[in-house]
Amino acid sequence: MTADPAQQQRYTSVAIALHWLIALGIIGMIALGWSFDYLPGGPGGIRVEALQIHKSIGITILLLSVARLAWRLMNPPPAEPPMPAWQGLLATTVHVGFYVLIIAMPLTGWIQASLSTAHETRFFGTLNVAAAPLADLPDETRKPLQHTFEFVHSKLAWVIVVMLALHVAGALKHQVMDKDGLLARMAPGLFGRTAGPPDNGHGAFWAVGASALVFALIAGSALMGSPTPGPSPTAVATADQAPATPAPGQPAPVKASPAPSWTVDPQQSSIVFKSAYMGRAFEGRFTGWTAAIQFDPAKPEDARIKVTIPMTDSATKKSNIATGQPYFDDNVTQGDWFNVAKFPEATFSVNEGVFKNPDGSYEATGVLHLKGQDFPLRLPFTLAITGSQAKMHGEVKLMRTELGIGKDTRTAANPKSEDEEWVQDAVTVVVDVAATRQ
Repeated sequence: MTADPAQQQRYTSVAIALHWLIALGIIGMIALGWSFDYLPGGPGGIRVEALQIHKSIGITILLLSVARLAWRLMNPPPAEPPMPAWQGLLATTVHVGFYVLIIAMPLTGWIQASLSTAHETRFFGTLNVAAAPLADLPDETRKPLQHTFEFVHSKLAWVIVVMLALHVAGALKHQVMDKDGLLARMAPGLFGRTAGPPDNGHGAFWAVGASALVFALIAGSALMGSPTPGPSPTAVATADQAPATPAPGQPAPVKASPAPSWTVDPQQSSIVFKSAYMGRAFEGRFTGWTAAIQFDPAKPEDARIKVTIPMTDSATKKSNIATGQPYFDDNVTQGDWFNVAKFPEATFSVNEGVFKNPDGSYEATGVLHLKGQDFPLRLPFTLAITGSQAKMHGEVKLMRTELGIGKDTRTAANPKSEDEEWVQDAVTVVVDVAATRQ
């Protein structure tokens, strides 16, 4: 027996709104995800921006889906029109499958994004919502997991496409062949009239609360990583004392020196790095750095030097790493690169490690403390002193991946790694210092 469509009850307005918002969101997200390979990357491209939008909308869909599920549990759907048992079973299976997918699809995407250290995951440019414990996993664990969730996330998109086709086909059958007004329950007015919902619905508190709780858990996971190291302690000892043993992961302390101190002129001093992106040279610089220098050209071995580079400005919270290219500036501060949110400071410390070469040049042997690790570093430099004024120029070539900088990015020497952008591994750091003896 065919039911009278006008006598059927429809879903509540909240259920209808959530249904169509989630449906349109998922369709748009699948289309956007499939377009990434065709979007321009690199400087001036929109691929990274599109990826951030994709992740933000995905989290929004997850929150809406949680609210939709909570509302569904509190408000059973209106009775369906009479149909064969096999059709009812198929419809129930598709509906349950959709509830699983609208939760699993954005959830696997968020986990995949959290496991990747190439870019941050900021909710519409505000809160960082990547799960810090996942990003902190060792590379040998993190990378296979990332690839697994990337695979699952991409295949779930195809499952949704197939189920959408079944869902639409079933709805059209009811509308065109059975003429039982089933579509009017979810799109009243557009596909016919109904008798209205059973009631106005209830449980808004639980729906909103469940969604808010999930967002709180997501946002809170970003704060659960390893603690951010504070400024490195500097032990001050007398000249005849050995320096204190540094804590694990901390730079060696600098002990006192009889050598005179020098004040750096920041207007005439700079730390510049030079590299290449897809064969095109670029350079950037660190700003806001300071240097404590004790040096006597007659006794260079007494030198004590500590260069401190804060990665962000303490007042404005803006990055102290500038390349002049927005694409680079946006990415160089993030996870796989300098990860300034977790490692806000880098230092280069020299403790009795400056030596003069026969040709009159010098070499500073010290420790570079970067991203929570210590790296021995030898910096050759030239020095010209006139009266109380000194000018120093040094250059050193570093391999950024050996320092843990951009390890996940592809280079010309490593074209099979996971990022599609080629970034030169070799980076030349140029240091120029103008200073006055005190």
